[in-house]
Amino acid sequence: MSEELVPVPCAPNPFTLLSSDNEINLTPEEQSKAQKLQDVFVLLGPAGGSALVCPGNQIGVPENERCPYSAKCELLKAGKAPAGELCPIEANYIATRFSDWTRELNKATNTLTESERCFVSDMTWIDTQSLRCTNILAKGEAARLTQQDPRETHPETLETLSWQTVIHANVLRLDQLVIHRRMLLKDWMLTPEQKAKQAKWEGRSTGSDISSQQSARADRLRRLGVIEEK
Repeated sequence: MSEELVPVPCAPNPFTLLSSDNEINLTPEEQSKAQKLQDVFVLLGPAGGSALVCPGNQIGVPENERCPYSAKCELLKAGKAPAGELCPIEANYIATRFSDWTRELNKATNTLTESERCFVSDMTWIDTQSLRCTNILAKGEAARLTQQDPRETHPETLETLSWQTVIHANVLRLDQLVIHRRMLLKDWMLTPEQKAKQAKWEGRSTGSDISSQQSARADRLRRLGVIEEK
């Protein structure tokens, strides 16, 4: 005797489980800003949340604690840095890079699949972090690409007794970002070598990729044989 199937109740709409802005009594202007931020997160994914929040003009703040763009930001130089708002430099950069990576897939922002949107968002995030790191490394002592770290401290007072010069943390971070970017490009067959292979597989190219060219050169050298000295 077969078991009777128990109907599975329909899952509730996830939107009904979350609080609504209407419950917070927002003004039309506040509602518009909140909706704009939500649209950014939905469209750009995690990359939409990666932009710095501007710390303002940072008067009296030590240089090593200031914004990564403090040496170059024209708004900061003019004393008009928008404290509490998204950093204009990174906000514009993120929007541009997201659009550029979307075009790399021959898509528009409204036609991306979720896997494609994830890839574009990840690449945009990597580009943004790389931009931030390189600007930090362009300032003062960091431009030497090294930093001073404590080597030895007093066991009781924790006072630093000696220092050591090490590779700057942002240099190491950049190396990680480059590797991460390369891995993502390989996953999506977007490196030059893989593009050539894909074109060859699809019959769009009669040329050889780099590895095939190197193998062909090695074969020609072997056919020449070894030239004996007389």
